[in-house]
Amino acid sequence: MGTAVTGRVWKFGDHVCGDDGIIEYELVRGGFGKPFDEDALRDVCFRKLRPEFKAEVRPGDIVVGGINFAHHNHVEVPAAMKASGISVVVVESCETGFIRRALNLGLPVLLCPGIAGFAEDGDRLSVDPATGTVEKEDGAVLTCRPMSPRMVAIWQAGGVVPLLAEEFAAARTGG
Repeated sequence: MGTAVTGRVWKFGDHVCGDDGIIEYELVRGGFGKPFDEDALRDVCFRKLRPEFKAEVRPGDIVVGGINFAHHNHVEVPAAMKASGISVVVVESCETGFIRRALNLGLPVLLCPGIAGFAEDGDRLSVDPATGTVEKEDGAVLTCRPMSPRMVAIWQAGGVVPLLAEEFAAARTGG
């Protein structure tokens, strides 16, 4: 399976709050252990910042963010982006917890210094989390730290639970 994803950019600035910006947490909190209401998450994803997001986002689109992206967030924040069809998030900086929560759901987040000045809203980018390359259609390339092979495996499996299920099944069958 290839590791590069190509999509249209949705660009956001610095200090975007996860629970009161990307989503409206008070409207979607379901409580620990309950499944996500993906319809509700899609309804509120970026609604405060970009009201057109729900109607215009397409599967494979890419979120680009500035510094301190998705601060103060719960797991519903990356779940909302993934449910909306976002394929990868590339930011100047964010909390490590956001990276872990997103990857656990199969959504890769890359820290990429310089991305805010590199990509603009509506650009088409090719992002390869395994190599850390971000390429524009005009051939301009920005590099960042790639994901580890284990992180790539989690992402490609669709999250940590699906990967562990695959590994446990293989171990039971001796494969």
